[in-house]
This record gives sequence, structure tokens and C-alpha cells, in this order.
Amino acid sequence: MRTFLIAGAFVVALSFIPKPAAAAMCGPSRDVATVATRTVYNYNAKLGKGGTKIDKTYIMSIAILGTYAEVNLDFPQGPIFQYWIKKSGNWTLAGSQAPKGWPASIATKLDKMSGETSSGSKQCINPNWKNRSSSG
Repeated sequence: MRTFLIAGAFVVALSFIPKPAAAAMCGPSRDVATVATRTVYNYNAKLGKGGTKIDKTYIMSIAILGTYAEVNLDFPQGPIFQYWIKKSGNWTLAGSQAPKGWPASIATKLDKMSGETSSGSKQCINPNWKNRSSSG
């Protein structure tokens, strides 16, 4: 009986451990949600007058590796990438290209994940993404 109680407590404890996002997006779900929200906010904040505001359905994919993230935004004119870094617990936009100071292995892995997405893989695809590209 005691064994079953311990096993039950262990199963309950495991259910509280943060889990990575489903195959839909790659990375811890809390980080994926934060990067998605900040991506939309950042893009809309920099729009010129008359520009079209976006929502999370413009995000084709998000790939997070540790404190580094790549977001692929889908537009009729083609994709726009945003690269993010987590500094002091906060996600900060690093630019539209992987910064030169990033570890080469991280940049390569993010590019590979993005390349797989564009070649048809569903690995990091946003389940709410609406295809807006001229080729799709």
C-alpha cells in the first residue's frame, strides 16, 4: 500500500514539471508563449502609419534552444525572421539575423530547424499559423 502511495505522489509531482511545447512549436511552452507575444508586440510597435498590424497567426514557427530563439513570420512578400536572446530572465530582440556573437552551434541548429520547417517539416510549426506566403 505504501508503495502505491509513493508511486502516486511521484506521478502527481511529475505532472507539475514544466513540459516542452508540443511538436507544434519547439521550446519550453512558457518561453514560446513569451517570445510569440513579444514578437507580435515588437512588430506592431515599429509599424509605420497605415501598416497592417499582425497577430500570432503570422508566426509560422518558433524554435528555442536554451536562451536563444528564432521566429519565422510569414508574409505574402516572404518570411521575416526575428532572433531573440534571454538575458537576466527576459527575452530581448537581438535582430533580424543571428548576431555574430552567438555560438555557431546554436545558430546552425536554429537555421536547421527553420530549414526543416520551410521544406515541409511540421516540427516547429505554430498550430494557429495562417499561410500568407505567395508560394503557399
